[in-house]
Amino acid sequence: MRHRAFVLGCMATLLACAYAQGSGNAPRVGVWQGELDGQPGITLTLAQDTGELEGTVVLNLVSREGGAPHVIGSEAHTLVHPHIDGSTLTFQLIRTKDSKEIRMEVKFSENGKAQMRCLNCGADSPTAELLRNQP
Repeated sequence: MRHRAFVLGCMATLLACAYAQGSGNAPRVGVWQGELDGQPGITLTLAQDTGELEGTVVLNLVSREGGAPHVIGSEAHTLVHPHIDGSTLTFQLIRTKDSKEIRMEVKFSENGKAQMRCLNCGADSPTAELLRNQP
């Protein structure tokens, strides 16, 4: 009887762990990268070390001056108020040059891809394709 209770307890624990992994942010945690004009443009890093989803985003400035596109600078930002709802992550960042709050959205898909866009940058704001780096 004690053996049966032990086995049932172990199975319940395994099911609870599997459910927590499947419903949590584990598939989204990691490093996501996107390109602009064939150059490294965006690096989004998501972690859950403290139990809360947090991270950083590095936005590279790509110039086309002189012919071929090339990176001319980078801005690193901490995600402010990250919130995940289903497959959509929203967060803010504070733009370096004028301290303006920029609202961002990342929509994750099942295949290790995501789309990131600015919500308050105007109608012509591009959508960036991100790919998750494989460990």
